[in-house]
Amino acid sequence: MREKYFTTGEFAKMCNVEKHVLFHYDSIDLFKPAIISENGYRYYSYDQYFTFYVIINLKMLGMSLKDIKIYLEHRNSYQLLKLLEEKSAQVAEKIKWFQDLQKTIDTMKATTTEALNSNATICLKYLPKEIILRSYNIDNTSSKTFASFMQEYTKFSKSLGITLQESVGSIVPLKNVLNNNFSMPAYLYIKSDSFIEGKTVIRKPGLYLCVYFKGKYEYMYSAYNEMLAYADKNNITLGNYSYEEYIISDIAEKEPKNYVTKIMIETL
Repeated sequence: MREKYFTTGEFAKMCNVEKHVLFHYDSIDLFKPAIISENGYRYYSYDQYFTFYVIINLKMLGMSLKDIKIYLEHRNSYQLLKLLEEKSAQVAEKIKWFQDLQKTIDTMKATTTEALNSNATICLKYLPKEIILRSYNIDNTSSKTFASFMQEYTKFSKSLGITLQESVGSIVPLKNVLNNNFSMPAYLYIKSDSFIEGKTVIRKPGLYLCVYFKGKYEYMYSAYNEMLAYADKNNITLGNYSYEEYIISDIAEKEPKNYVTKIMIETL
């Protein structure tokens, strides 16, 4: 007996579960011992390990014990293949979700570190090209609230398989800056790893006038005024747009006075 079968404790240890799990599965007729001796001792066979392994993995994939029981009672090779195909698709989806989550974590770590090492010095900096997913022009959506526009943009990005990161950047026309109009950007944007024809655009490489502004968003005009004065003093011709990235925001700081925004104005 002991060469071919295992006691409940031995089998539970082999499967890395508590004995009460096996008792529960037995009570609901999901997974029963191969042998119950006259004195009531339960014994499991080595072959049952593989069946138990399937149960545990199906449970980990979110399948209910009721559905697992139905499958085991009616299982055959064709049903197994169908089940494996379904679960393979679910696993692929979970892998994608975890990859997106890891990317978001890495982005947040990088931007937070960047913000903590930043200073308020205005400088010209070369920025490489960046693939971005730009929203529709907000100026053409006067009939919509900003919240509804943001919801549409989120849905649009997800439909393309592009994950929204911790924050969404803004593209502000320089003409608005010159007119002291900071109430609404022209576009929202997020960065993308790949170019999608007709959907993503390229933020052109080149020199950008950059600064890290620390403080409430409503006071950001002071940083822009200083940047405009710097450009005028140093004969720097500015381009058409400014890009804002909110690298320290509500998720990291309770006090808005500690927010950090990276401002990048195109130059010609």
